Amino acid sequence: MDDERPFDDKAMQFERLWEGYTPKGENRSKALKFRQYILEHVRQMRRPLNRENARRYWMGELQQEIAERENL
Repeated sequence: MDDERPFDDKAMQFERLWEGYTPKGENRSKALKFRQYILEHVRQMRRPLNRENARRYWMGELQQEIAERENL
């Protein structure tokens, strides 16, 4: 169960950043800045620009897929 916690925390962190939630409340400009940053990385990986691919990039799943493909 402890093995899953870092991924849960990272997933929760992604959701907070994507929505722009901060300790002081919701911040739309921070959400837009984060989305632009993550989606630029997704674009460079030549994936469709959507929330699911952004989450997969944040969690390291897209990078892992590429590494596995290169090892074949």
